[in-house]
Amino acid sequence: MVYFIKIIGLFIVLITTALSYGQRDYGRIPNLPKESLETKESDDSYRPFDFNLTVKNMHLWRGYRVTDEAMTAANVYYESKNRKFKAGLWGGVGFAGNFTEFDYYLSYEHNNWTFAIWNINNYTDFPEAQIFNYDRAETSHFIDVSITHRLEQIPLQFTWSTIVQGRDTYINSNGDLRNAFTNYVEASYSIADGKNWNLSAYVGAAFSFVSDANFYGD
Repeated sequence: MVYFIKIIGLFIVLITTALSYGQRDYGRIPNLPKESLETKESDDSYRPFDFNLTVKNMHLWRGYRVTDEAMTAANVYYESKNRKFKAGLWGGVGFAGNFTEFDYYLSYEHNNWTFAIWNINNYTDFPEAQIFNYDRAETSHFIDVSITHRLEQIPLQFTWSTIVQGRDTYINSNGDLRNAFTNYVEASYSIADGKNWNLSAYVGAAFSFVSDANFYGD
C-alpha cells in the first residue's frame, strides 16, 4: 500500500456574505455542523423543514477549488425535533453557467459524534450525466462517508471522510480501473461565532492507501 499525504493547507474562513432564510448556511461540509457549537434553540422555534440560500464569489471545498466563478447554492432539509437527524438536498449553480451540482445527504448526531453520508453529483463536465448511474467509469457521482467528533471543553472538532463509491478512481498495475478510496482528515477550530457569521481555522490532509494520487490532487 502506498501512503500519500498531501497537506491541503490552513485556511481562515470569514463568512460574511451569506444570504440566508431560517438557519444559516452550512456550506458544503454539514458533517462539520456549526449548530453543534451553539446553544440549542428552544422547542418553540422548531421547524421540521427549512432552507437557506448562499451567494459566493467562488466555491472552495476541503481546500479543493471546485469553481472559480461566482455562484449561488440552496440547501433544503428536514431536521428531527431532537435535532439529531437531518436529511437534505443541496444544489449549486454558477452565474456564468459553468458550474452545476446537485447533492443529497443524511446525517445523524449523537454524544458529540456526527455521522454523515453525502451523494455528491457535480455534473459540470458530464453533459450526459444520469442521476442513477454509479458506474465508476462513467458516473458524475461520488459517495462520501464521514465521522466527526467534537470536543466539549474547547470548540475543536476532528473529521475523517472516505469516498467509498463513484468517480474517485485510479488505474492499477494491471490496467484496471479501481476505486481509490480517498480519505480526507481535518481539524477545525471555531475562533468566533456570531448570529450571521463565523470565523474559523482548519487544517486538512488528503491521501489514498492504494494510489499515489487522490481525489483532491496528485
